[in-house]
Amino acid sequence: MLATIKMDEKIIEILKEFGLALVEKQHQFFVDEGIDNSEHIPAIKRIASTSYQYLTAKGVNPKISAKVKKDLLNHARELFIKEWMTPLDEDEEPLDEEEARRTFDQCLKKKND
Repeated sequence: MLATIKMDEKIIEILKEFGLALVEKQHQFFVDEGIDNSEHIPAIKRIASTSYQYLTAKGVNPKISAKVKKDLLNHARELFIKEWMTPLDEDEEPLDEEEARRTFDQCLKKKND
């Protein structure tokens, strides 16, 4: 029985890593193509929500599935903030990390999914 639990944990970790890879790929698309926050953040939300739904449908404890979803969203938020804080030549105002966080979270809360 213990081997089964360990295997399940390993599979969950692999699926989480796959979700993180998707989040990073979406973020790179956001950066490279210059898509709008209103397109990018809902895509991130779909990746995280689908990960949660998939894991839960496969019998993973909803608390564990929710943690995976939260980890994916937190990683996406950090990538977004890091990109926001990268100065551009035309920036006249100081960059604001808290504004970046609020922008991400506001877009995340919108019903697009």
